[in-house]
Amino acid sequence: MAKKKKNLISIIPAFLLMGAAVGIQTTDILRDTAIGLIVGIIVYFFLTRRNKNINKTKS
Repeated sequence: MAKKKKNLISIIPAFLLMGAAVGIQTTDILRDTAIGLIVGIIVYFFLTRRNKNINKTKS
């Protein structure tokens, strides 16, 4: 079985860019970019915690 790559950190810039794209459309770039960054960080920590719990139950 192939080992999983740990590319979870790339989720933060993805949310940042999505927030910037929405900000361009709504003409409030900085606010929506900041919201995207915060949401990206929250999702990152949620997924790392979930993955740790899943790995504990498998072992």
